[in-house]
Amino acid sequence: MKSLSYLAKRYKTDKLGVHNYIPIYESFLKVFKNKKIKLLEIGIGGYDHKNKGGSSIKMWSDYFSNGKIFGIDIYNKKFLNSKRIKTFCGSQNDIFFLKKILKNTGKLDFIIDDGSHINNHVIKTFIHLFPFLKEGGYYFIEDIQTSYMLEFGGDGFYLKNKNTSINFFKEIIDKINHQEIENPFYKKNYFDSNITEIHFYHNLVVVKKKSNLEKSNIMVNNSRIIESKKYKIKSLFQYVKYLLFYIRSRIFSFLDLLKI
Repeated sequence: MKSLSYLAKRYKTDKLGVHNYIPIYESFLKVFKNKKIKLLEIGIGGYDHKNKGGSSIKMWSDYFSNGKIFGIDIYNKKFLNSKRIKTFCGSQNDIFFLKKILKNTGKLDFIIDDGSHINNHVIKTFIHLFPFLKEGGYYFIEDIQTSYMLEFGGDGFYLKNKNTSINFFKEIIDKINHQEIENPFYKKNYFDSNITEIHFYHNLVVVKKKSNLEKSNIMVNNSRIIESKKYKIKSLFQYVKYLLFYIRSRIFSFLDLLKI
């Protein structure tokens, strides 16, 4: 059985050597190696050269011998198409294009974003594609260092800039713990209920799709449980306190916008 590292060297993908992603990928994916998976990779490589690129697409096809591999690139890479590989030409920033792709692929086991690395593209793509992952699937975001690079819409000066990819994914940590957030005004979204893990590595983020149903042992509806004979009085004081903290949070949010 050929390891992912062996195949990465064979096909000369920059996921090994230039980057150190392969050992991380293998730690997550080895248990799926012989299963009938569906993997989508954004960014095929080779730029506008007609018959170049596809190193990692070929690697994934060999590694998942029973899987189907899909690739997206802004340049036509149909020379890679085969029985188990299918490529699509278009931009990850085009939601209509992505919807068309998903009609062809159906739900996916793994998604890898190795595309433009432009911050708003990365965020927009994740928001749209993540719901189409199967339960137990993984979403990988490569080259997250562009979060700190101005050329890609990143910000290496104000590291709390919420428009960067890295800060978007940092906020998912809160969503994993949404049941524990003491804030009755907190509004859950799809990601709160469907992410149980997020892993940060050097230039790589990994997110797991799984129903996040674990309850809090000290919160009910994002409020502390009140156990007292004076329940009505205490609940009133609690609500006033929550309201004041909510107003404070809105002020802080406004100040953050001014910083950007």
